[in-house]
Amino acid sequence: MKLCWLIPDDRGGGIASVALSCCRQAAKAGHKTTLLMLLAPTGWIGTGHNFRVSSLELSDSAQKAPEALLQWLEENPQDVLFLNGCGQADIIIPYLPPSIKCVYVVHDTAPRYWQTAISEEDNLESIFAISETVGSKFRSQLKQTTKLSVILNGCVFPERSEPNSTRQNELIFLGGDNPTKGAFDAIDLWKKLVKLGFPGKLHWFGHVTPEFRARIEQLQNSERIHVYGRVKRELIFSAAASAKVLLMLSRVEPFGMATIEAMSMGCIPVAWDIDTGTQEIVTANKTGLFAPLGNTQILAHKVLDACENYHAFSAAVIKHARANFDEAVMWTGYESLINRISKLQPIERSKRGEKPTAYQPPTPRFQVLPTSVRSAIREFVGQYPRLGYWLRDLRGW
Repeated sequence: MKLCWLIPDDRGGGIASVALSCCRQAAKAGHKTTLLMLLAPTGWIGTGHNFRVSSLELSDSAQKAPEALLQWLEENPQDVLFLNGCGQADIIIPYLPPSIKCVYVVHDTAPRYWQTAISEEDNLESIFAISETVGSKFRSQLKQTTKLSVILNGCVFPERSEPNSTRQNELIFLGGDNPTKGAFDAIDLWKKLVKLGFPGKLHWFGHVTPEFRARIEQLQNSERIHVYGRVKRELIFSAAASAKVLLMLSRVEPFGMATIEAMSMGCIPVAWDIDTGTQEIVTANKTGLFAPLGNTQILAHKVLDACENYHAFSAAVIKHARANFDEAVMWTGYESLINRISKLQPIERSKRGEKPTAYQPPTPRFQVLPTSVRSAIREFVGQYPRLGYWLRDLRGW
């Protein structure tokens, strides 16, 4: 079959890496596979794949995405099209020819990521969510709940030897300066750990503004906090291979790609005990530890427990991630879905043959506020974990 995964771009992030794994496995299974990007590629995906990599070469606004995609599909007919977080292209769903089976993949819990799946349900062969955490957000709004499947994400893991018996008390945090990912929690946690005599290091990854970096540098024992900024995935895997704990402090986590990647290298996740995709990955006290949301004192003790009892967790953590979240395991779900929808009768879509309208990018209301006001709001929400959790699905508002 001819299968196409459409993604916004190759600028990193979970969607691109999952689509890459899907394409690799689909091609391995004998399908004619294409990874198609809306925007011009950056080179992150690389070359030498066993599938085709293509791009519509659009600019960031991607206003011509609907027309360009329909033209590409006319020139490159596909049997199945997987739409992955491409709001710029959602318009084309009712315009697709009946020869194409269309699958809408929902990658996040915020309404803007799944509203199209609801409104275009009749024009879609299937909808699937990357976790039950995501699927539960909109399942009840579907007319046919059988159209929704849940297929947990997977990825390819680096080769790894037996658990490292000489690991130091090192932690990794991947949230940059993002309050939703727990950046302010990480600062508060470090203060608690220092008071409790924690002797180790913290490896801090992700985009960090100079102002936030200055805040980190003012912390006691900040020389033991290494701030990396945005780095290649390989460096994060390398850090995870020598650290003991992953700090998963997000108030929202649709799945938890970073969690399975860190676990695959032997990091024990320590997370807030809230309804996120982490709960679908980690079993409390077996493959990770949880603390009540906002209780930094308990969180700090969980981190120290994970470090002290590392060998009681490490083997189970690695085995769980690699056995259950390898990309080949994910592919079995996709393969079953493809086999099922290939037998469905073609959909005569409502706007077939018409010319689609151009994409009009929405203006998030939060972005029209002055920078100083946005910063103050981020600061306030970041310092109150429960408030951040309550507001978690207003992202993009």
